[in-house]
Amino acid sequence: MMNPIRVLVVDDSAAVRRILRTLIGEDPELEVAGVAANGRIALAMLEQSVPDLVTLDLEMPGMDGLAVLEHLRSSYPRLPVIIFSSTTERGAAATLEALSRGATDDVTKPSRIVRSG
Repeated sequence: MMNPIRVLVVDDSAAVRRILRTLIGEDPELEVAGVAANGRIALAMLEQSVPDLVTLDLEMPGMDGLAVLEHLRSSYPRLPVIIFSSTTERGAAATLEALSRGATDDVTKPSRIVRSG
């Protein structure tokens, strides 16, 4: 059996972090490498957690997802990053910007999770 894909979850919503941790934990091909409540924590965790993939919220206080993505791309140019964001008009524009800056793909958060976080 192959080693599981290690995922670093980066989101300021505790509810979203909890749900992603649960979903990832249920898949034998995935493993939670770490969980970060903001971009600065995520960047500090990268060396210790050694993820194969990052899920990244774009709208976070302090260092937003675009700034985190810039740092990731400069230090880890091949690390896949999936943007996990809401579908507001501003969020859609930020997602397109993230994809143009090197994000691998995007997934839309269900609206009821966003509100409860």
